[in-house]
Amino acid sequence: MIKSRIAALRRLLKKQGLDAILVTLPANRRYLSGFSPDDGQWGESSGAIFVSQNAALLLTDFRYELTARSQAPYFETLIYHQGLATLMGMIAPELGINTLAYESEAMLDIWRQRLEENLPEVELKPTLGLASKLRVMKNSAEIKALTASLALMEKVLDDTLAGDIVGKSEREVALSIARAVEDAGAEGVSFPPLVASGPNGAEPHAESGSRIIKRGDPVVFDVGAKLGGYCSDISRTVVAGGLEAADERFAQIYGLTRKAQLKAMAEIMPGMLGEEADAIAREVIEEGGFGPRFGHSLGHGVGLATHEDPRVGPRSGDELMPGMVFTIEPGIYLPGWGGVRLEDMVLLTSQGCRRLGSLDRFYDLP
Repeated sequence: MIKSRIAALRRLLKKQGLDAILVTLPANRRYLSGFSPDDGQWGESSGAIFVSQNAALLLTDFRYELTARSQAPYFETLIYHQGLATLMGMIAPELGINTLAYESEAMLDIWRQRLEENLPEVELKPTLGLASKLRVMKNSAEIKALTASLALMEKVLDDTLAGDIVGKSEREVALSIARAVEDAGAEGVSFPPLVASGPNGAEPHAESGSRIIKRGDPVVFDVGAKLGGYCSDISRTVVAGGLEAADERFAQIYGLTRKAQLKAMAEIMPGMLGEEADAIAREVIEEGGFGPRFGHSLGHGVGLATHEDPRVGPRSGDELMPGMVFTIEPGIYLPGWGGVRLEDMVLLTSQGCRRLGSLDRFYDLP
């Protein structure tokens, strides 16, 4: 599998007239080599991979030497002691590299400057999504991994929703989800769990805070796990204390959101652009009178990263093809009241969308 991925990358390089590429995006490093460490924080790197027509090198420092040699057997591991740029200054001339591509979405300007200083005879070429596009189509092993990650997350979320969340803080519930995900065998959460109650749910990416969840609150859950490197992402909205505690507005907002989600799942087909798929759900919410309150895209790809291609939004020109995995997550958000978001991961097949999960915690509302 790794060999075929390297070969595909080499074909892309040849097609674009590039001698080599320096890959620094963690998800792409892992996809192309098997090297799994993430970057610790912004500005910190666990290494890079260098691929040309005749070389496949994993460049890292002493901290990751044993991991690199174990996880990336198809790459020659080189350890740098004075930084990546210095090592590249020695490698490129030996390999006769004249044009070196780099990932502009994962290259700090200071790193680029250092490369320029150490590679005065090499033309650096910024690219966007060159290596990432290889990850868009999922093979059977990846689909199995994504399904397993989602199944684990759904079980944890189902157990959480089966309990009583009234009287607990958002942060308390979020932390319990994160612990349960690890206890279930995952590497961890794929992003910090979002638990947004009452008016906090009006912000799509609210942080789980100190607010105490009250009976009757609409509560948005947006959670994901990482298992075997692959991410999951799912959202449900519930009424704390049960549906009978909801106000009159909830049924209207929830029912409209669910209708938009089901319509999108039924009608998205291969060959559509992301913007066309988005419009299916958006039209339902607009006709219901809440168009301006659905302010984010309908969905996004999921794989080794929680958010990746394809993009399924109002300005997306991505063509949706069989083998892609993405979310369908319409939402309506009302300041001062709260929000509703319903999200599921789907695999696009030649016949349309196939839902990857099985968690049926939905209210049957018109």
